[in-house]
Amino acid sequence: MRENYSMNQGTFDFILEYEKSVSPGEQVIVDELVKLFEQSRHYNEIIRTYVKPPNSSMWYALKRSEKWKRVKPGVYKKV
Repeated sequence: MRENYSMNQGTFDFILEYEKSVSPGEQVIVDELVKLFEQSRHYNEIIRTYVKPPNSSMWYALKRSEKWKRVKPGVYKKV
């Protein structure tokens, strides 16, 4: 696997992997996803140096996946 140097790509790869373990209808909180992302293999040394936190990239990854619907700010449900 190649290294992810883009936070957007790293969070997207994380979401694609994570959503396999989530049932439809299950809700997740973005802040909890960020914590899981920071502990994952997708959060590498390059991304650790970024000033911008991964919260907005996580939102973008959820949107790109097209398998999540926003319930309220910071909360998404798998469809």
